[in-house]
Amino acid sequence: MKPLSRLLIALCLSPLLVQAAPLTQVTLPDGRQVQLNDDFTWEYLLVKPATPAEVATGAVVAPVLTEQALTNPDMLSQATRDGINVKLELVEGDDPLLLHFKLSNSGTRNVVRVNGTVTLFSEQGTQLGSQQVRFWAGENRLPESYLRKGEQRPSRAIELARPAGLNSKPLVRVQIDEVEFR
Repeated sequence: MKPLSRLLIALCLSPLLVQAAPLTQVTLPDGRQVQLNDDFTWEYLLVKPATPAEVATGAVVAPVLTEQALTNPDMLSQATRDGINVKLELVEGDDPLLLHFKLSNSGTRNVVRVNGTVTLFSEQGTQLGSQQVRFWAGENRLPESYLRKGEQRPSRAIELARPAGLNSKPLVRVQIDEVEFR
């Protein structure tokens, strides 16, 4: 393969390998902190970053929530991406935990799948566990199963095993990882 064709292939694949990198952190007038990314997105700072000492020693430390996340747990319990909003409605059960979510589509396209991550934290803010979940699953050839523009629907209950060391209701962080449109 010629060097020029290798360069063209590398340039074509490079956008697929790039993820949002943080540009700066900003404190809003009400005290909440947000991170601005280079892909024109932003997010609340909910998990404390590892300290330089932890990074230098290579110690594995469980992530801990920031003070703003502990005082405003509603910031944890909902996520928005590409016009899709996922919000935690109810946590019930003892073991297993049953999590109920409500999804809404304010975008312009119909949604077939919404995949994400649910992370459980203790009342003190220490991470207890994380799991990949599917918030919404429609069938490609069944339009009535799509999450359509302007619709709001409940998801099916997501069942998670109760983590060890959890004695009360957990704090639940919701993240949307992937949205598939039709």
